[in-house]
Amino acid sequence: MELQIISLVFLIFAIVVGFIKKINVGLVALGVALPLSMIGKIKPNIIFSGFPSKLFLTLLGTMFFFSILQENKTLELLSKKVVLLVGKRAYLIPIIIYIISYLLSAAGPGAISVQSIMVILAVSLAIEMKISIILMGALSILGAVGGTTSPIALTGIIVADLTSNMEIPKIVDSVFLGVSLANFICAVVLYIFLKGYKIKIDVKTSDENLIFNKEQKMSILSLLLLIITVVGFQYDVGLVSFLLALILILLKVGNEKTAIKKIPWGVLILISGVSVLMSVTKAMGGINLLADILASMMNDTTASPIMGLTAGLMSWFSSANGVVFPTLIPTVTKIAADVGGNITATELIIAIVGGATVAGISPLSTGGSLILAAYSQETDSSEKEEQSLFAKLFITSFIVVIIITIFAFLGIFKIFS
Repeated sequence: MELQIISLVFLIFAIVVGFIKKINVGLVALGVALPLSMIGKIKPNIIFSGFPSKLFLTLLGTMFFFSILQENKTLELLSKKVVLLVGKRAYLIPIIIYIISYLLSAAGPGAISVQSIMVILAVSLAIEMKISIILMGALSILGAVGGTTSPIALTGIIVADLTSNMEIPKIVDSVFLGVSLANFICAVVLYIFLKGYKIKIDVKTSDENLIFNKEQKMSILSLLLLIITVVGFQYDVGLVSFLLALILILLKVGNEKTAIKKIPWGVLILISGVSVLMSVTKAMGGINLLADILASMMNDTTASPIMGLTAGLMSWFSSANGVVFPTLIPTVTKIAADVGGNITATELIIAIVGGATVAGISPLSTGGSLILAAYSQETDSSEKEEQSLFAKLFITSFIVVIIITIFAFLGIFKIFS
């Protein structure tokens, strides 16, 4: 118990010191990971295993590719074209972003691949239109994580596999419908709360002034190829981005040195450092301690909301598909049996998947980290501004997780059981 508490204290210490002293939290996290591991007698390989290599390469590849499109003004011109297209109906843009993200993700590639494209475009549009980055980024993420629960998408497939021996009828369809509804409500709440319906812009540019040059047309073609290969053929978005970036550089469409300078290295350090510290915290039982505290409060009324909240909290610091679902979903039949009452395994699973997926807005998750990286890349933001956005993303993620928890508490997920 003492080691579990100590690990959580170190984690909180790293975050607090980073914000107060205006130091990159990732650097602080990397610095305290070693002494914490020594206290907990954690081997170095556990520390190194916490480095998010796949996420790092995904972010690095997509940021490198999009930095070329930013450097040659393709993204800026594309954003202006979209703004001109919607005209005075600018309030529709966040809604369109949500719908496109949802449909692309539901088609099969899953949330991460779709987010890597849509989040960056959404943030670019937000900056061009001078509207809420949180609104645009969050709706693109919510669309993607809602769609990924479809029976043919990544999360839907994982849920089907984890429940294959539970003999729960139509569980994947139930999860897809339940999570989609809850996800949609989260999007509506954020749209209203962040006043998306009040978005107004002055369209002063004519279409005649927005003409793509040869390099920009090639960049648009490469962007279309990225979407086709990732969505249509389900290739890894990070690796495809590296390949397309290389082709653009060889064709002299982009400048390698300028593109590398635009990569938000501070954000990559932030995400990687916190992930490394989290691996030590998890190994020492810190996250399990949080989950156990929540689980101790379960009864037939609170079981579903607690599972949703626990999944959301766990998903802030670990992979939903790789950690949260394989850890929590296998427990639902036993919990449903032990708790009794009207609680069902299906209801618990929907709460788990709902809580874990919407938590993806967190800056430590792929979606939130993409918002942070895109913002840093598109603007001359200071470290203080990036830390502020980091905190706002956490708060937004907390809000949507609470919405899922309320849904579960009200028994809305029982409809799909």
